[in-house]
Amino acid sequence: MVVKTFRGRTAAEALAEAREALGADALVLETRRSGTAVEVVAAAQRPGARPHLPPPGERETLGRDAVALRDMLTARGFSLVLSERIAAAAQANLSAEQLADRRTARAYARDLLALILSQAPEAPVGSLVALVGPPGEGKTTTAAKIAARALYRAGRPVVLASADTRRLGGAEQMQAFARALGAPFRLVRDAGGIDEARRAAGPSGLVVVDTPGVARGDAEGIAALARLLESARRSEVELILAADRDAETLSDTVRRFEALRPGCLAVTRADETASPGQVVTAIARCGLPVRHVARGPEIPDDLEAGDPALIAAWALADAAEATP
Repeated sequence: MVVKTFRGRTAAEALAEAREALGADALVLETRRSGTAVEVVAAAQRPGARPHLPPPGERETLGRDAVALRDMLTARGFSLVLSERIAAAAQANLSAEQLADRRTARAYARDLLALILSQAPEAPVGSLVALVGPPGEGKTTTAAKIAARALYRAGRPVVLASADTRRLGGAEQMQAFARALGAPFRLVRDAGGIDEARRAAGPSGLVVVDTPGVARGDAEGIAALARLLESARRSEVELILAADRDAETLSDTVRRFEALRPGCLAVTRADETASPGQVVTAIARCGLPVRHVARGPEIPDDLEAGDPALIAAWALADAAEATP
C-alpha cells in the first residue's frame, strides 16, 4: 500500500487531495489537526476495490476479522445493525491482509462513516437560525457559540433572540450572552418579534433564536414552536442532539421534532461521552446533515463545523485521543 499525508484548510479539502492523488478509493488512515490545517493520512487500496455498504436486509457471514471490527464498533456505541453493515463492507472491499490489520480495518470504517455522514453549510446571509430540542441539551449555549462565531470570525452582524417565554426567566441567559457579546437581544413571541429581530440584524446579518426545550409528550409545545417558525421567512431549524444520550433516545428526539422540519443537526456534549457511536448511529439513521459539533463550554472556541471526516475520526478514536 502507498501511504501519503495530505494537508488542507479543512478535512474535506485534504480528503479531496488524497482522492485526486490516490484515486476515489483512497483509504483514510488518520485525520488530525496540525495548527490551523487538517492533515489526512491516506493509502491506496488494491486495484479495482470499490466500497460497498450492504443494505440492512442483506446479511453476510462475517469472518473472524470482520467480527473483530464489528465488536470494536459496538464497543464504541454503534448499533449492531450499523456495525455489521460496516464490517460486511470491510470484508467485501478489503483484502484478507488489510482486514486482519486492526489499524487498516478501523481506518476503512472511519472512511466509510465519513462517506455516510454529510455536512450542512453555514447559514446564508440574511437568515434566521432557530435551535430546537429537548430541555437541558445545550441549546442556549450552542446558540451563543453560533452567534459568537458569526460575529467574531465572519464579521457578520448578529442578533440573539429568545422564544423561551414559557418559563419564568427563560430568556435571561440568552440576554446575558447578548450583553457579553455586545450584540442586540430580542424577545420573540410572534411573527412581529421575528420581523423586529430581522430588522435589527439587517440584510447581511444573522438572527440566532434560542427556543424553549420541549419535553417528551409535550405536543402543545411542539405545536406552538411550529406556529412560530412557520411565520419566519428564510428560517433554518437546527436540531440539537446530545452526544451523551443513547441512540434510541436520540432517534426518538428526531421523530418528535420532525414537525418543525429541521434541516440540520448540532451535536452537543461531544466531550462528555465514552460511546460516540450512539449519536453517530442516530445521525446515520435520520440522514440529516450536521452543521455544528460542540465539545465544551468555551464560547466560541468549543464549537466546530460538522465535518464528516472529523466526526468519523472522533467516533472511532481511542479513548485517550482528542475529541473533534
